[in-house]
Amino acid sequence: MQNRDNKKLWETSPFSDEAHHGSRFPQMVRVADCTLRDGEQQAGIVFTKQDKVDIAHALDRLGVYEIEAGTPASSDEDRQAIEEIAGAGLKAKISALARGRRDDIDLVAKTGAYAARLSMPISAIQRVNKLKLGDEEYLKLAREMTEYAKERGLAVIFSPYDTTRSELPLLRRLLEQFNRDKTVDRVRIVDTTGCATPQIIGFLVREMKKVTDIPIEIHCHDDFGLAVANTIAGVQQGAEYISVTVNGIGERSGNASLEETALALKVLYGVDCGLDMSKFVEVSRLVEERSGITLQAHKAVVGRGAFSHESGMVVAGLLKEPFTAESYVPELVGQKRDVVLGKKSGVASVDAKLKQMGIAVPSEVLPDILKKIKEEAVRTKRPVSDSRLRELVGASAVSP
Repeated sequence: MQNRDNKKLWETSPFSDEAHHGSRFPQMVRVADCTLRDGEQQAGIVFTKQDKVDIAHALDRLGVYEIEAGTPASSDEDRQAIEEIAGAGLKAKISALARGRRDDIDLVAKTGAYAARLSMPISAIQRVNKLKLGDEEYLKLAREMTEYAKERGLAVIFSPYDTTRSELPLLRRLLEQFNRDKTVDRVRIVDTTGCATPQIIGFLVREMKKVTDIPIEIHCHDDFGLAVANTIAGVQQGAEYISVTVNGIGERSGNASLEETALALKVLYGVDCGLDMSKFVEVSRLVEERSGITLQAHKAVVGRGAFSHESGMVVAGLLKEPFTAESYVPELVGQKRDVVLGKKSGVASVDAKLKQMGIAVPSEVLPDILKKIKEEAVRTKRPVSDSRLRELVGASAVSP
């Protein structure tokens, strides 16, 4: 429970301290947003150069620490967008993705990005089928590419993707090599096919922390709906960076949602990612518009129905004390509360909605209006709109 301007912002479980005992949260958690790279890799999404620039500015206003702006090798437009973003004077650091190739690294360096995200698959199934590399060849290529990126003046974020299906001995050897060579600034755990559990991510972070002090980033996919939980599990064991996307867009079922992960860390775990969370809805709507991916109405945090209430019992409690129905105030994330009238509404709901709309009616007619509302909702299988409510109230309204 926190206060802003002496207003209670949330009311969560009293069991937090006991349940989270033993957590190893780092002192600071930073957001490395990859909406412009992995987000765009969702089938059917195309961001233009201007889309990318506009979203980058929005992410910067949000307070994101780092923006993974794209893959310069993928297209000229992507490269130009990264160049413009990197030269825009944003507070956020700008990184770009490169495969384990010198020409890819050269392209990243030319964009003006501060870091190359070297993406090289580490699991046997990926290495054999994509790179045809054995363990020794993989370690050799990793050394050569990280050294070359450093020579080009870039920070290096190494992404041994499909980490969650890798062999632990090879992962340990890779980290030990990075310790010796001093060529890597961060290592990203990648749950490429979204097959990990929170316990697996936590285990990997603990094992990696035994071998290296290099900061760890968590990048999870949502194939089992666990991306946010997995990301938090990594942070809970000491990972310092979270790789997330606005609205959770990304390959297949998407990535860990920026807004869900950051809000949960702040409210449920007391870990601040340095974001202005009141801008969540604003940034979400921009990405929704530019990506063409319409959010489900009940999407957590930023969905249009995330703070809509219809049930009569729920609304009756909400009117007396909002925390009977909500864990945090909608304004915290740029939302507004809404009372929806329909089949499940009660008299208190109707009274509150009419007052909100500035319509006065005698209290004795409220049950009759409620009956009409329920009948209308059943007939149309939809909630009653404000305009239709005015019609249903009709002559019952009291003249001012």
